[in-house]
Amino acid sequence: MFGVPDGMRVVAMEHPARAPRVRLVMADRTPELVLARALLEATRDLDLRDTFDRMLHDHLSR
Repeated sequence: MFGVPDGMRVVAMEHPARAPRVRLVMADRTPELVLARALLEATRDLDLRDTFDRMLHDHLSR
């Protein structure tokens, strides 16, 4: 998906102090913004934690 640039490496962080979070804040209005609604619909069922965990495992096992 993203890959690791040449000259860099992936290092697992055991028990990081803070868990990363991504949020989307939308204005409470009608009609909703088309772009914000499309983003919500496109990402609602994604399991990004699982995807990133698999990517990390793949890179660390090399």
